Amino acid sequence: MKIKKVQPTNPVAKHSRNKSGAGAHKSAKDYSRKTKHKSESLANKFDRLILLQQIQKNSHSGSIWFDCEEQIIELKQEIEDWQTTE
Repeated sequence: MKIKKVQPTNPVAKHSRNKSGAGAHKSAKDYSRKTKHKSESLANKFDRLILLQQIQKNSHSGSIWFDCEEQIIELKQEIEDWQTTE
């Protein structure tokens, strides 16, 4: 019986372990996606809000509707916070 090599599910990331920055981070604050998304512009937030409202309007699933509703509420709060800081 011949043993096959396991193909990676993402061929682009095949050699990602060899790149700089690969591997575990020393602490949780070294890497956070939240800091990456904080620089989102106000226009992008409005675009996401409109898109979420359209998805919510056309969804036939209750779970998708409520997920969109939570995201809409969060986005409206972010927009309100952004307007009060400006």
